[in-house]
Amino acid sequence: MISKRASYLSLSIVFSALLGANSFAQDVNPDELATTVDDGFTIAVVGDIIIAYPLDHMMSDPGFRAIVELTQGADATTGNLEGNLIDGRNFRGSAGGGFAGDPKAAEWVKEMGFDIVSRPNNHANDLGPEGLLETSRHLDRAGLQYAGYGDSYWAARAARFYSSPGGRVGMVAVSDHNPRAQPARGEWPGTGGIAPLRVTRYFMLPEEDWDALQTLRDHFPNGTGFYARGANTDSQISFIGNEFRKASRGISEPYYHYEMNQQDLTDTLASVREGKMKSDFITVAIHAHHFLQTTGGYRGEGIPEAEHIDTNSSIADYLPEFAKAAIDNGADLFQGTGVHALRGIEIYNNRPIFYGLGEFIRQMDVSGLAGRGDPQRSVGPPNAEFPVKFESIIAINEYAGGKLKEVRIHPVEARYDETKLAQRGIPRIAPPEIAQRILRRLQELSAPLGTDIQIEGNIGVIRP
Repeated sequence: MISKRASYLSLSIVFSALLGANSFAQDVNPDELATTVDDGFTIAVVGDIIIAYPLDHMMSDPGFRAIVELTQGADATTGNLEGNLIDGRNFRGSAGGGFAGDPKAAEWVKEMGFDIVSRPNNHANDLGPEGLLETSRHLDRAGLQYAGYGDSYWAARAARFYSSPGGRVGMVAVSDHNPRAQPARGEWPGTGGIAPLRVTRYFMLPEEDWDALQTLRDHFPNGTGFYARGANTDSQISFIGNEFRKASRGISEPYYHYEMNQQDLTDTLASVREGKMKSDFITVAIHAHHFLQTTGGYRGEGIPEAEHIDTNSSIADYLPEFAKAAIDNGADLFQGTGVHALRGIEIYNNRPIFYGLGEFIRQMDVSGLAGRGDPQRSVGPPNAEFPVKFESIIAINEYAGGKLKEVRIHPVEARYDETKLAQRGIPRIAPPEIAQRILRRLQELSAPLGTDIQIEGNIGVIRP
């Protein structure tokens, strides 16, 4: 019997073969997509930045100060800003709750060395369209550039730029979450929002399970909703608001398969190409929660129940396709977030793909509009969280001659065991024991992707 894992590897090989032919790239002069940063140029990338307030009080902590030295030391530093920056005393929005930080955190993120951040994610709309607009005002005031959000469809899609001493850096950012920007059609002017990359999820069922699904479908023919029967063929069934497909003969385990909206993909890649023509270097960011594995050692959003679990099985099969298409269209780096845990690193055409960078600042326990007196958190430790959610990296990528020279991986730990909310979720350079654990996990996750990570002291190194 063919396992789901074997099927996933086969899909990856097929995707790689298709993308090797540069199937998504249009005819452009290769020189226009060249990487032209200065030799020695460095870009630091981190995962989710869920920040509640300025962190000046942490500068006396050597571990946190070492973090700031790294983020300030790169020519460019990027991450995903998850949530909003809101003045809760004066905010008059249509929605309330969720991730919301103090407006002054915008200056602090900039002071830490961040130059450009991605905005699209599932918490971008926690405070409605008014929250998105107010967050933009605070970021603009702080001089912190952002990508993936705009007041029109193409403004959300467009690359945004930061001019570093080593070259002009662009970013294109997308997510599969609402409120998505929508293009104009006819007299309808369209709407702004976050840049979308919509995907359709298919439940892939082994052949022996198909008759049971068909029986349920026959019993509840309107289970697709809106009084429409939807697909009902020998190989695909629409039921209870989801799409099911029959897996290839011999597949014994169920799994998920995803297909990208082709218009979203085409428009995103067009923005990548245009952005690269206008910059020396461009990075592509995505925030998504999809994962491949359906059972066996995972709890929600692809989070492993134990650190030894192969979290590469949580990489949705469209992510390698999208990442490699972005690189074929000029991207120099691909940064993925959304699953709250680290995933493997792949080097494709001498460009790094970070499938999951984890969470860099994790102040979700204190994020939000304060004043109720009962922070929405599980008091701990111990608590229901997983330590892997508090373990991430700073990856510093160095380029020379227009090519990736080296990736230096600095393990980060965000104080999983800290009971004091003023300290919990704030990153520091991981102590040796935790650093080694993080690096060994990354080694195991990256090896199947063809990436060799050397551990030198408490730092991981990739030399393509």
